[in-house]
Amino acid sequence: MSEVVFPITYTRTLAREQGLDHKGQLALLRGTRLTPRDLVELNTHIDADTQATIVRNALQLSGNPALGLRWGANLHLAAHGPLGTAIASSPTLGQAWKATEKFHDIRGGFARMEGHVGNDHFAVIVRMAVPLDEVGRFFCEAVLATMVNHLGMIIGRPSPAIRIELAYPAPAYTAEYVHYLRAPCQFDRPQTKIVVPAGLALMPNPMADLETYALALARCEQLLLEQQRPQGWSARVTEILRSNPGQIWTCEQVARHFHASSRTLMRNLRSEGTTYQRLRDAELARQAQISLQTGNHTVESVALSLGYQEVSNFRRAFKRWFGMSPQEYQAQYRQ
Repeated sequence: MSEVVFPITYTRTLAREQGLDHKGQLALLRGTRLTPRDLVELNTHIDADTQATIVRNALQLSGNPALGLRWGANLHLAAHGPLGTAIASSPTLGQAWKATEKFHDIRGGFARMEGHVGNDHFAVIVRMAVPLDEVGRFFCEAVLATMVNHLGMIIGRPSPAIRIELAYPAPAYTAEYVHYLRAPCQFDRPQTKIVVPAGLALMPNPMADLETYALALARCEQLLLEQQRPQGWSARVTEILRSNPGQIWTCEQVARHFHASSRTLMRNLRSEGTTYQRLRDAELARQAQISLQTGNHTVESVALSLGYQEVSNFRRAFKRWFGMSPQEYQAQYRQ
């Protein structure tokens, strides 16, 4: 994915994990444009900057540096949507992790999985698409704890002959890794990965359900195809502007719609070679053209229909767009 995002489901379950009331949720969301009401939305994603702020707030509120491990260990697979369902109902552990490898991007792409088969072992390499600062480490810990928890459900606990390698230095709370992951942990390794004996990857899943597994995979495929359609930020912004005629959106209002900061939105548009002002002008110009070309619209009525409170502001904008006044454009078109 070109831009890392996070399902709002994770923030919702994080608030639930800490038992936060309305006041606590406000503290969790401090410094973002989200409100507690946003947490009940089902299919919303938030940008990496917003998620980083929320994680830092959560760590401060909890006073527990190992919160990522605890949250991941208690995170139900259902929180991962159709991918979680596919993992839970897969015939074998190996197939579960292969599904994760293929469909990780439908959960935002902040963590990418790669399955590797050796002579006597199977390894799942976890590549974080965000920096391994306290926020990146939080999500890395959560991913590992969730995977190990599912592994324990299949093969029992303690998990035999499993080791976990981590591509960062040992934190001060290293003992919490052993408590939550229940396996030897090696830090300062080249890659972050879970290594299990090859035979365990073929072990039947006692919770397997082939019908559920097939339906979940089909839904994952559909979401992946939808996600891979070429629709960048420019197209998404234009779609919002076009779907709400009569309203002159500010950059901040559009960014809030995507649960992003205006700075993030402007950066994304700049990477696509455009700006918010250019997109908004193009859409307003398109709407103005259509209105002036159809019916008996006056310049004043067109200005009001576009959301301009002052007709003089519309006249100046139109002259900038087309190099002529609205009246001149209308007369030229009728000729």
